[in-house]
Amino acid sequence: MTANAFSSICLDPPTVMVCVAHGTHTHGYLEKTRRFGVNILKQEQQDLGVYFARKPEDRTGDVSYHYSEAADKTPVLDDSMVFFGCEVKGAHIYGDHTIYVGEVKEMRRNDSSAPLMFYNSRWYNPAGE
Repeated sequence: MTANAFSSICLDPPTVMVCVAHGTHTHGYLEKTRRFGVNILKQEQQDLGVYFARKPEDRTGDVSYHYSEAADKTPVLDDSMVFFGCEVKGAHIYGDHTIYVGEVKEMRRNDSSAPLMFYNSRWYNPAGE
C-alpha cells in the first residue's frame, strides 16, 4: 500500500507508527504477521507510489518493480531510498483504521537525491519546486 503518512515515535528503541484502513489487504497482513515494512521512495519512483495507492485488483499498467525480502521475510522494494523493517509492538483501533506501532528491527539505505512526497493532493518535490 502507499501510506499517506507514517511517523517516528522515538529513537530508543527506534519506533515508528503507521495507520492502516480496516478491510484492506495490508490490514489483514499486519494482523496475521505482526510485522510491516516502510519503503521511502525516491522522486524517480512516483509510478510506484501511484501503483501501490490502488487496490490490488485495480493495479494495472506498465509498472516495473523488483523486491527482495528482509530477514523476517517482509518485502523490500529494491532501489527504494530507505527501508525500515518493523515488528508490531502495539495496535490501537481508531474509527476505520488501526494505528500500528512498530519497533524498527532492520534498516537499509540507498543513495538518492530526494524522497518522493505527497502534499496538497499532488506529488511534491521540496528541493525542486
